[in-house]
Amino acid sequence: MTFVPGPIIIPRKPKEKPEGKREVTKNVSQKREKKLVYVLIKLKPEQMISEKAKELEGLFGEKSFNRVVNPDEYTLLMNAQNLFSKSNRLYVVELTDGMNRWFYLVPSEERIKFKNKDKYMVFLIKKDSALEEIFKKIAEGKLDKKGTFELVVTAVQVALGVLALVAGYMALENVVDLSQLSNIVTFVLFFIFALQSIKKGYKKRSWED
Repeated sequence: MTFVPGPIIIPRKPKEKPEGKREVTKNVSQKREKKLVYVLIKLKPEQMISEKAKELEGLFGEKSFNRVVNPDEYTLLMNAQNLFSKSNRLYVVELTDGMNRWFYLVPSEERIKFKNKDKYMVFLIKKDSALEEIFKKIAEGKLDKKGTFELVVTAVQVALGVLALVAGYMALENVVDLSQLSNIVTFVLFFIFALQSIKKGYKKRSWED
C-alpha cells in the first residue's frame, strides 16, 4: 500500500500593522497636543539687543522663525496660530533690555536648549482658545500671575476637598453613616470634576519632556 502524506499545516502569525501606519497614527496623536514653550532672556546693561539677537538666531541654526519687535497680544497670537501648522511645539523667546522686547517664534519638533535664561515655562495646550489668554499675559508681562477666575475655582476645589475629609472624619466618629458619607463623597467628586472641566484649556509647568 502506497503511503500518501497528508497536507502540511503551517501556522500563520497574526497580521501586524505595517510600520508606516503605526508611525502615521503616532504622528497624528502627537499633532493633536500643542506645546508652547516660553523663554525669557534679559540682557545685561552692557549688552546690545541687536548683538544678542544675532547670537540667538545662530542658536536656531537652519530653523525657520518669525521675529516681531514690541508686538501686541494679537500680533503674537496670529503668528503663533500660523506657525502651529508647521509643528506641534512652538518656542516663544522674548529678548528684552528693559525698554524693547523682541520676540522670536520658532516652530521646532526638536528640543532647543537655552543658556542663561531668566524664565522657562511650558504650556500644554488643551484648547486653542487658551492661546489668546496666554499671549495676553505674555504681552502684559503677567505670565506668573493667576487670574481671578482661576483663583476662585482653585479655592472652591480646595474647600470641597476639605469637606470630603471632614465627612470621612465624621464617619469614623459615627456622626454620619456610610450611606451618607458615600453621598457626600459623590457630590464632592462631581463638583471637583465639573470645576476642572471649566478651567482654562492649558496646563503649565516649568520643564519639557
